[in-house]
Formats: sequence, structure tokens, C-alpha cells
Amino acid sequence: MKDREEYVTSETLSALNNVSSKTILKDIKSLNEDLKHTDNFIEVVPSMGLKLVVNDIEKLVNFYNSINHSNKFLIQGVVEREEWILNYLLESNEWVKVETLCHKLYVSQSVFSQNLKFVRRALRKYDLTLSQKPHYGIKVDGREFNKRLCLAEIQISRIYQIEEFPGTHYDAEELYSIKKIENIVDRILTQFKISMSEVSVQNFVIQIFISLKRIKSGMFLKSSNDMVLDIAHWRESVVAVEIAKMINEELGVEMRDQEIVSLSIHLAAKRIIRETDESIHKIIEDFDVPALVNNMINNIKKKWQLDFTQDNELYTQLELHLIPLEVRSRYNVVLRNPLIDQIKQQNILSYQMAVTACENFYDYHGNRLSEDEIGYIALHINLALLRKQINNKKNVLIVSGIGRGTAHTLAYKLKDIYGKYINEIKTTDYIGLNNYNFSDINLLISSMPLKNKYPVNTVEVNYFLKEHDIKQIEKYILNQKAFNIKNYLHKNLCIYSKAKNKEDVISYIIRNAIDDNGLSQIIINSDEVVSNELDNLVVMLSLNCVSQSKTRVIICVLSKPILWCEKRIQLVILPIIGEPIDSSTLKLFKELTCLIQDPIFVKRVIRHKSFEEILKIFDEIEVSLEI
Repeated sequence: MKDREEYVTSETLSALNNVSSKTILKDIKSLNEDLKHTDNFIEVVPSMGLKLVVNDIEKLVNFYNSINHSNKFLIQGVVEREEWILNYLLESNEWVKVETLCHKLYVSQSVFSQNLKFVRRALRKYDLTLSQKPHYGIKVDGREFNKRLCLAEIQISRIYQIEEFPGTHYDAEELYSIKKIENIVDRILTQFKISMSEVSVQNFVIQIFISLKRIKSGMFLKSSNDMVLDIAHWRESVVAVEIAKMINEELGVEMRDQEIVSLSIHLAAKRIIRETDESIHKIIEDFDVPALVNNMINNIKKKWQLDFTQDNELYTQLELHLIPLEVRSRYNVVLRNPLIDQIKQQNILSYQMAVTACENFYDYHGNRLSEDEIGYIALHINLALLRKQINNKKNVLIVSGIGRGTAHTLAYKLKDIYGKYINEIKTTDYIGLNNYNFSDINLLISSMPLKNKYPVNTVEVNYFLKEHDIKQIEKYILNQKAFNIKNYLHKNLCIYSKAKNKEDVISYIIRNAIDDNGLSQIIINSDEVVSNELDNLVVMLSLNCVSQSKTRVIICVLSKPILWCEKRIQLVILPIIGEPIDSSTLKLFKELTCLIQDPIFVKRVIRHKSFEEILKIFDEIEVSLEI
């Protein structure tokens, strides 16, 4: 609240803190008591919300700092508390009493029990379990390799919340070690010409840092002799040996064979594959990459009626991406995707297609791909969508009533503006037009009035190409239909619901906006495959339905925020794609992206619950996009 000057509703604060509105108002009352001596207070206005009224900024800052520094175990929110518990248990390596942890965190045992649900869920991802024993407490059980993976994910997720690697939550000695490791990794990767993204390098550095801490604590890895011998044939093992050697020399920690196996696995799981070689084939002997890619492309074609079978670049990029992915899945290595939230919100369509592509894709342990992995695949599909727009190049015929020079000048201007969308530009004169063979022409552009009809799309323009002319040409060059989002929005599709859970919301939408009960389970199942929850209390669903003749958008405002899967949701948006995907579909998703990314737009939709207000918002979006 201290960072916002406008009113905030208790519902918004409850959604952010994962508590009820009643708890928020109770805490505000308590806070106002504490704030009395500072001459500041939190104003509560019915129908408007809460706002921090600052009369003495210096006293407020002192009060805020006193709260933050009064307890080194002060946890800012539920998520931070859950991660702290998980990290503490993983690092303990021994039994810990629940009472001890509750005392450290200043929470009740009932609250702590709720936090343990998250801990168990997080451990399950790494084949780890939480054991409980009377009079002893709780302890994490499982393979040391998996414990390190889980510890790394916690630390990496913290790093992604800040801008600069490695962050500020390490002490001076730890920062020194991390910087040393980073320097060693950079040198060795450069020496062996191993390609790796900055994010993957940072992941790798943190993995090594955690390994060194565990080795110093006497926690060693165990690997079978067969595994050591198998991985010794990988090219990555040579690089891993060099890294281990430098770490021993510069940090004084010996990394034995089992640790070198771990380094090799992380290298193979994180490096960028630019071309396949013999070492790659040794890693993926039982992994049919081409068949997997074919299945992914066919899934998209079947559900979205979009054919990428001729896009060789997409095939190649997906194949190269799946090789390290297979290593990650086999050894349970998580590669966090720091852009996942932006990908889900800014590339909605390509992300939904990636979900479709991966529908039948299970990892080595029988689990579906994570959001992070699907996000990386969505980036490749997004590029393929852009290529599809560019590759459908047009042949253009230009005719001018003034002469050949003006026709060539127009051709030059068009080539300059739309060169990547045009295959060939031809010119002719008025007389030649009457006998012209239009079999390979997609668009006729004329700077003079045309009296006859011709068998292709025709645009009459001013010789100097005014703005209206450019828009007309663009419509045909880019395969763009005249777009107006109002064609996809209808009053009966903008609905209001008092439903209190996900299933009831979806059933309500189907019953009141689609009138097809068979679709309800399809949407619920689709949502279970991967989370569609976004920021700003929004969930974006999607449905590609051939039986529906028209594309349209359903917008459902909920009376109160509800827990969808992991986030609180109050606005449900469901585009139903009933036509082949074209430029209009892409524009539709572009405008929806603008809506869901803007918290003020979302707030207006929720507050007004009005079809007219939604239209007004999209009018503002179209003006900003200059559509």
C-alpha cells in the first residue's frame, strides 16, 4: 500500500496474500493501532477500499524499518514462508521438531500444517518424501542428487525475482564462492566451445555452489559403476573433469567421480545443441526425437488447423531443443524459464499451441512437461507463426496511368515498405493490362481508376501513397481482413457469475454462453494439463472448436476472487476459435493480451461488469495499437 496512491480493495489484498477479506480488515485495524504514534493511518472507505494516508513520511519509514528488522525470520508472505520451510528441512539432514519451526516462524501449528502441503507437493516433484516420527519431528528422505535439485530450484527462483545475479541473500563468503565458480565455468565453457544461455549458466553455477556446500557438510552423491562408465563416454564428462579440477585448485574442494557424473548431467541438460554429433547419439540412443517432433506438429495441425509440416526450421529447432530436454527429464533436472509469465501473457496463442503440441508428451518418469519447458517450446512456435506470415509472399502487379516511371517508383516504394512480404513486383501499362495473364498475380495496384473487373484483388491508390492507401495495401499484402473486435464480442457472451470454484465457473459459462454441455469437460481437462492462470486476477482459457462456425470471445466476471489452481481469479476470458487461424485471429489475441496485461483495464472490467465498458476499453486498446 505504501507504493500506491489510489484505493485498494480488501478483495485485491486478500487475493495477493492468500487470506480472506475479513482477515485483511482485522489486520488493518491492528495496524492502525500501531500506526497511531506515527500520525499516519490506513483509511477505510466503503465501496472504494483502503488507502495509506501519509502525514509524516519520516515516522512511517522508521516504523516500516522497525518491523522489517525486528525479526530475522520475518516472512513477507505465504509463498516465502513455504520456501523457507522447504529450504530449512532440505539443509537440516536430520529430524526437526514442528514446535521448533513454528516458534521460529511465529505461526500456529494449524497454519504450519497448511504450509506442509506445499512442501510435500514440492518434494514430490523430485521423488522426495517428508517423513514424520513421534517425538522426533519431520525430515526429508530421498536421493542426495534430488535434494540438491530441489535446493537449487528454491535458490534460482529467488534469483529470478531480482534483476542482478546472484542477488543479495548470500553472505560475503558465499558470494565469493559463487563468483569464483562463475569465473571457472565461463573459462572452461569457452575453452571447450560449449554453447549455453546466460540463464542456463546461472543455473549451472548455483548447482555447483550447492554441491560444494553439501560436500563440505559430508553429504555425498552415490552413483552406480555402470552409470559412471556410461556417462564417461559423453563429451560433457571431459568438460566436467576440467571444471572439477579447477574447483579443487581454486576453492580447495575435491569433486570425486560421482560429482563429475552430476556435473556431466547438468552440462548435457543445459547446453544449447547446434548440431548433432556422435556424443549426442550416445545420450539419446533410445529417444526417437523425429517421431516426437512429428507428433507435436501433427497435434497442432489437428487441433488448430494450422499446418507447420513444411516449416523445416521449426522441425530442426524442436529436435535440437528436445535433446537436452530428454536429459533433463531422465535425471529430473529442472531448467527454470525466467520468461514464463511474460510468455504466457504476451504470446497467448503460441503458448496455447505449445500446450497442444505437448499433450501426449510425457517425460522419462511419466510426468507431463512443466510450464517452464512448454514456455521454451512456445517461443519456437511463435517464431514459426511469424515465419508463416512472412513466407506467404505475394506477387504484385502495378499499373500507372502516367507512365512507366511512375509505375517503377510505386514498385520501389512498395518494395521498401513490404519487401519481406513480396515475392515479385511486376509493372504494366493501361493497354497491356487488358491482355495480362493474372495466373501468378495475387494483387493488382493501380494509380488510376480502373473501369474493368479483374480476377484478382484490386487496390486503387494515390501516386504518393497516402496513409489510407498503405492500409488498403497492407490488408491484402499481410492477408489481413478488416478487423474489429466487436465482431467477436456480444452482450450475451459477457456474463457475471457467483460461482465459487473452477468447475462451477466453467459449467456456468458453458450453460449461459455456449449452450453445449459437452464442451465443459474438454475445457476443464485442458486447464488441468497446464495452468492458464495469469497476473491481475485473470485466467485465460481457449477452445479450438471446429463445430463452432464463428470465432468469439466469452468474458466472465466473478462476484469474488476464487482460487483457480494456484492463483486467485476474478476474470475468466475464453476465446473460442471457430475459423482457420489468420491475421484476424492474431490481432484478436494481441488485443486480449493488451487487456489482461493492464491491471487498470482488468479492474474496470471487474468493477463495472458492463458490456459497454468492455467495448470502451477495447476502443482505447485499438487506438493505442493504431489498428
